[in-house]
Amino acid sequence: METHYIAELPQPTLDSQAFWDGCQRQQLLLQHCGSCRHVFYYARRLCPACGSSELSWQASSGRGTVYSASQVQVAFQGPHWQSQLPYTVVLVDLEEGPRMLSRWAGGPEHRPQMGQRVRVRFVQAQEGQWLPFFEPDEGQRA
Repeated sequence: METHYIAELPQPTLDSQAFWDGCQRQQLLLQHCGSCRHVFYYARRLCPACGSSELSWQASSGRGTVYSASQVQVAFQGPHWQSQLPYTVVLVDLEEGPRMLSRWAGGPEHRPQMGQRVRVRFVQAQEGQWLPFFEPDEGQRA
């Protein structure tokens, strides 16, 4: 199993701990509002649609469509990111509705295209942390 070095691992908060625990189980979790049924990403204490605190976590299909992608060529967050260059970030419209910012795991031979169907792929970083990246969903058409 390949381990990826990520310059700065995420630091879970009280609000995001369940999301990162799901990643450790290689399960993409999204928050759902019990009041208005809004589904959203990233983790928050209150529903961004109605302000309710009646929130729960539910498993996502992990599938979506590329909204946008950009290849990062400059270590703008400092020299400790230099070893990761270049890498590609993607904005993915998940089937459940939210748009998620992530990294591309499809490799340089499969550059992401707008509208392309993708699926989550959990990549192990140092210290055993699993992170949600995205790759082409070869079995799905846009």
